[in-house]
Amino acid sequence: MNSPAEKLQNLEKIGSLKREPTSREEIQGFLSAARTYLQDSQNPGNSPASRFQLAYSAAHALALVALRAHGYRPAQSKGHRAIVFQSLPITVGADESIWVTLDKAHTRRNASEYEGIVEATESDATDLALTAQTLYDLLLSWLQKNRKGLEC
Repeated sequence: MNSPAEKLQNLEKIGSLKREPTSREEIQGFLSAARTYLQDSQNPGNSPASRFQLAYSAAHALALVALRAHGYRPAQSKGHRAIVFQSLPITVGADESIWVTLDKAHTRRNASEYEGIVEATESDATDLALTAQTLYDLLLSWLQKNRKGLEC
């Protein structure tokens, strides 16, 4: 079985990822944005559709941190936003349920962004915010164990 590094290299070979060094400042910026989005996604004064979008933005920033902590970023090709979610089992050992939930949210986000279909229930927003929070906790734990000094 391939190691996470080998799996990421394979994704690079097929053009889904590209290598790029990261910095503590970049990681901190994404983590800060994710915390703000997460907090705002739980504000009952926001509509369910807005809270869903905020939770999605938090999850995307967190998944991007996971990839950036390995020195990769998505290539600018079709599916470049989805690959950050699909690589979560590789980057931070996320359960399949996390990336599948986030991948489905990505599809819904695209429908909203590109087709004007903005539909999200209270339950949708709450469920996605909980998944994003789970990813946040998992990511911070992974960073503390594997990339000391990047977390905070």
